[in-house]
Amino acid sequence: MKMNAVLFGGDARQLEISRILVQHGYDVCMIGFEQIEIIDDNVKKIKTDDLHDLPIDLFVLPVSGVKKNGEVDASFANEPLFFTKEIADKIPESCAVMSGIKTAALKQMIQREVTFLFEREDAAIHNSIPTAEGTLMIAMQQTPFTIHQSKVVVVGFGRVGMTTARLFHQVGAIVSTAVRETGKFARASEMGLDPFYMEELHTQAGQADIVINTVPALLLTDEVIRQMKKTAIIIDLASMPGGTDFKAAEAAGIQAIHALGLPGKTAPETAGKILGQVIVNAAREWKMERGL
Repeated sequence: MKMNAVLFGGDARQLEISRILVQHGYDVCMIGFEQIEIIDDNVKKIKTDDLHDLPIDLFVLPVSGVKKNGEVDASFANEPLFFTKEIADKIPESCAVMSGIKTAALKQMIQREVTFLFEREDAAIHNSIPTAEGTLMIAMQQTPFTIHQSKVVVVGFGRVGMTTARLFHQVGAIVSTAVRETGKFARASEMGLDPFYMEELHTQAGQADIVINTVPALLLTDEVIRQMKKTAIIIDLASMPGGTDFKAAEAAGIQAIHALGLPGKTAPETAGKILGQVIVNAAREWKMERGL
């Protein structure tokens, strides 16, 4: 039985997501992709007005969610694309709605359950791989020294932090990790890393060539940044507004890069495959829970 999916905005990842959805029995409608040529008979470009009479089983917003004014990322659109309450009201109750991340704007516009893909373990773990690779690429491009034998501090040891620390360790960096929990401390030690507790961050950051933040809370404060070497760089992977005092970094003459959306920028095909499969699984689970 054919199902209908709507991809509302997004970037190159959505092209791979559409292919995965077609493989799993969906006809796909794409909004905000005027600049892309579609060659699959199961995929078509539509406009927002076409949603009025369209039966929808799955509605997918971009990874970055809905911004404050309702705008969504739409890399291939001819003009800005907005998700509104009127559009939300057109989505039937029997339709699964998905977004990459949770935003206040989306919560205001849609009064129903939304699946946030990066709150799922499968999405976060798989997506940490292109994120870590993108971070390594930035570090190589922005430093005049080799990553091998450089001192790297990874702040946070969750899914992204663990994968990133492992990758830098594998290419020969001397990696320290800032953790809060004794279990994470033990895991980092077992991996051959040098863990320390978050309270020591100001001291440890002062010895680093590269500081990578993965925590969406202000941890790289003015106090911490003032301890850092002028030649050091900060790569912040945390979602907006990040975990770095960027003004303090600028004042201190330390380069700080807020590296958002790395999978979509550095490995869109792989990232799209990951998200496509996660969306298929999440949609199946959503319908099974509701007996649909």
